[in-house]
Amino acid sequence: MDGGRLKEELSAALQKLHYDLFFPDGDPVEKVFHEVPHLVIIDEDFKEGRGKHIAMNLKEDLVLKHIPVIFLAKDKELHWRDKNIKIDAYFQKSNTVDELVESIKDSISQNYNELDLNPLTHLPGSRSSLLRIERGIHANKFFSVCCIDLRNLAAYNRAYGDARGDKVIIKLGQIIQEVVKKDGSPEYFVGHLGGDDFIAVTLSEAAVRISEKVIRRFDEAIPNLYDAKHKKLGFLIQKDNGGVLTRYPLMSVSIVIIDNEKMEFSEITQIGRIANEFKEHAKALPGSCYIKYRHSQSVKPAQGEESKKQSPKAKSHSAEVTSSLFFDTLIRERQIKTFYQPIVDLRMKTVMGYEALTRAASGEFSENAAAMFAMARQAGRVKELDRLCVEQALKRGQGLGSDKKLFLNLNHETLIDPSFMKELFACKGLIGFRNIVIEVTEQSILRSFEKVREALLELRTQGVSVAIDDVGGGAVSLRDVAVLKPDYIKFDRSLIRQIDTNITKQQIILSMLLFANGIRAITTAEGIETKREYDTVVMLGIVLGQGYHIAKPGEAFPDVSF
Repeated sequence: MDGGRLKEELSAALQKLHYDLFFPDGDPVEKVFHEVPHLVIIDEDFKEGRGKHIAMNLKEDLVLKHIPVIFLAKDKELHWRDKNIKIDAYFQKSNTVDELVESIKDSISQNYNELDLNPLTHLPGSRSSLLRIERGIHANKFFSVCCIDLRNLAAYNRAYGDARGDKVIIKLGQIIQEVVKKDGSPEYFVGHLGGDDFIAVTLSEAAVRISEKVIRRFDEAIPNLYDAKHKKLGFLIQKDNGGVLTRYPLMSVSIVIIDNEKMEFSEITQIGRIANEFKEHAKALPGSCYIKYRHSQSVKPAQGEESKKQSPKAKSHSAEVTSSLFFDTLIRERQIKTFYQPIVDLRMKTVMGYEALTRAASGEFSENAAAMFAMARQAGRVKELDRLCVEQALKRGQGLGSDKKLFLNLNHETLIDPSFMKELFACKGLIGFRNIVIEVTEQSILRSFEKVREALLELRTQGVSVAIDDVGGGAVSLRDVAVLKPDYIKFDRSLIRQIDTNITKQQIILSMLLFANGIRAITTAEGIETKREYDTVVMLGIVLGQGYHIAKPGEAFPDVSF
């Protein structure tokens, strides 16, 4: 098949599958850098026979080499395979367009998994998981999503340290993988969303069977991960946030099963809302359990008798009223505190800026901002809370030197509202736009990627810089980072924790440093807690750092002594 006809037929086939196609007018490598596509198809005859040269340039580029390349060659002319240049797939132009389309679909699917692996469990991360669920929604087939997480992991980490807690997470991931694999369907999928949150996408009829096996195997394994005295007792005793001695049972696993047998889903956020609501109900039940969501709103624990607790629907209505009143008071009376944590240049040993952190002035959210913002999201008050946080951070940060940066965290609801953003920064006071860095969370990227991208482009026109938070935690894919081209990349604290003794984490950081250098982003290590971690991140070549070892957050700009 000649090149022109192949291009025409292939374009028509891919457009039917709703792929966005880009054809370079000028320099093809420059086009790939700016668009960061999921896949590149190069004809050997492209640009008067320069196809091979262009393919090699892409695969030698530090930023672009992760993008799969399919090379279209003339019949029986695949002789130039260079062992040092990894072309992902070779395709003879004499083959059919249908065969090429299948090869394209396989390459894109594989690329997502390779770019989006959680560094702890090496399972596909959040973006791959969301894409797999979206495919299930649009495939017009029955499927189930099993949302799996742990209870009492925080108590375990306090007793034994985060390193042993990571081993529990790894163990749970292995159990889920082994159970799902043994069940045997190629359509199944296991993903690690981050922390102790996993999902398994299965056929509807297999979800309960798989959940029961995961629970049984986890309950058999978990006692052996405790010290002998705690294993014998069957619990840990620790002080809760209020200072009261509390008994924490051995860790257990809770699973929420959501399927589309009786309810048709049109978007992934529907599944997310159901999972969040019913997870809380599952965690209120004793021991390991699973709950299967039913469209009728009736909820039954999978083990033992039916729960006699108040239904999640009734509880959520009561919670909405309570949370709305809470935020009415908090926002009206500005009941928040702003703390500033130094971000230092590890090479020059100087403070280059501060991250503004928000806490409630008192109460249960005084030490848990994440829970406060989660509650605000459920109450529909995130933008109002963001406004209060930014206004106070800018107002109290007027003493920031002209050579310092102020890092501000914004939620995606705020970022993607142009009029709200314009109003938010209209009264920025003495702090110039060039001194402001907006931190984008992984949840912002996952929920509204294109809208976030557009918002960040607009901010950049005003001189605002952009940082992507939690890179390497498994939620943000490298492709998304490459597309957004941030000024700063902040490595997730899970990568920095005990990096001085973990060779694997060091290797991950070294590869990400090459990637960051390729897109000209400044790297930052978050959560540096010890001198050994500090020395290791300096040795690896990370540019900036923050964490309790350097300085704790303070209501004024804290001093740092090196």
